[in-house]
Amino acid sequence: MKNITKILAIPVMAVVVATGCKKSFDSLNANPNKPTSVPASLLFNGVANDMYDDPAGYDRPNQYFLCNYDYYGNNRYDFGSGNTYYSTLTNVKKMEDNAKAVGLPDVNAYEALGKFFRAYFFAKMSLEMGDIPMSQALQGLNNLKPVYDAQKDVFKQSFLWLDSANTDLSELVAQGNTTLQGDIYYGNDISKWQKAVNTFRLRLLIELSKRADDAADLNIKQQFKDILGNPSKYPVMTGLSDNLQYNYTHPTNDYPNNPDNFGFDALRYNTSATYVGLATQLNDPRVFITAEPAGALVSAGKSPTSFDAFLGADPGEDLGTMYVKANAGGYSLLNRFHYYGNYTAEPAIQVGYPEMCFGIAEGINRGWADGDAEAWYKKGIQASMDFYSIPAKGVLTVHFLHPGASLGTYDTYSVNTDFDAYYAQNLVKYSGNNATGLKQILQQKYLAFFRQSGLEPYYQFRRTGVPVFTTGPGTGNSGRVALRFQYPGSEKSANTTNYQAALQSQYGGNDDINGVMWLLK
Repeated sequence: MKNITKILAIPVMAVVVATGCKKSFDSLNANPNKPTSVPASLLFNGVANDMYDDPAGYDRPNQYFLCNYDYYGNNRYDFGSGNTYYSTLTNVKKMEDNAKAVGLPDVNAYEALGKFFRAYFFAKMSLEMGDIPMSQALQGLNNLKPVYDAQKDVFKQSFLWLDSANTDLSELVAQGNTTLQGDIYYGNDISKWQKAVNTFRLRLLIELSKRADDAADLNIKQQFKDILGNPSKYPVMTGLSDNLQYNYTHPTNDYPNNPDNFGFDALRYNTSATYVGLATQLNDPRVFITAEPAGALVSAGKSPTSFDAFLGADPGEDLGTMYVKANAGGYSLLNRFHYYGNYTAEPAIQVGYPEMCFGIAEGINRGWADGDAEAWYKKGIQASMDFYSIPAKGVLTVHFLHPGASLGTYDTYSVNTDFDAYYAQNLVKYSGNNATGLKQILQQKYLAFFRQSGLEPYYQFRRTGVPVFTTGPGTGNSGRVALRFQYPGSEKSANTTNYQAALQSQYGGNDDINGVMWLLK
């Protein structure tokens, strides 16, 4: 009480002077060039960029494109730790909070897409590793040791977020809301984001095909059926223009293969037989865009536009052997004109319309919903052809470089294309809602996925075995394709108890890359 009395007895003038000094010091310490808060739009832009999966980073686990030179890496399935997005998710929360702080209503574009981002990044981490911290994550100093949520619960919550995001976006679209800014994908068009949300939800449902009968908790089949049966409530992508894709612009963001690195790695990688073998077996013109004929086969008399001039390496081949063969022109390279001839090549699809078409065809094939699986299957193939600008019927102009050629030296060829003739082939024409038809859907989906959508081609193999991924000395891991990524090393030391409990409940106590996670059982 005495201290309080003394404080109150301080002359008023002294208080005023002290306050004035404090304000002066604050103003002197303030940096007018440094923002004190980050706009929601800027945070949104950063989160959107964090969604981007570099196509060059996933070629080898997807068995599209292989390394033949050990200085640049190898083709082994020796997976280390998976990706973590907790920092990104922290920014998602900040984005939502900052949107509210400037007076936006409870339902706003940043809040709605925040739910999508949560589903996207938590599901992404779970697909790589299995159970992950989710419900107790993002609590900062309040909880430095979050428990791990079961993979099933991660997906249950993700579906709830996606459903809520769709509801909110529907309301905003009806209002003609235009508050979104900083959108690198859709130019702030929330109606397209709504389609992406529901299309991504279809992807996650397909990811759980092995758990489709776990209806009491997840209602996978019913969710799938509801989305397909009510397009006004759940709009999905209707064409390539709806792709959630990363567009390259030179010189700010270049495609990973471009003229600047042509001299370093254009010969250090070659195509995989998993991809090229399937494409040539089906006489698929997409191979003319994505790959080059093998130089040695052309020198031996093969026509550059003959499918038997294209040959990919077995991913399991010894790296040294592959290097010798590739440098002798024995294998098809990535089409260097298409991928190295400029800085922008093609967009990197994160979630796309062709994938959605094949996913819907698969769900109908499996009996999850009524519909015409063949129609969706054909739409998926045609959309993928359109992505590469391959005419349904006409002349396709293709360009090939040959080993030793400079980037500006190439040959031009004309190829006749006819989608109807392509589709009429026995191996392509849909055989019906049976096992053969399902295999056809998955094969075409794999071809359409080439260098797109991150690890989705690998996840498809892991889930279905289609197409067959080959192994051998070059892939390591005792001839096995790894089934998961390990947890970050920091979990072992900083969250030991929960980390060990998660390993014990899933993988027999071992952080095993060959462990079988819940969604694969």
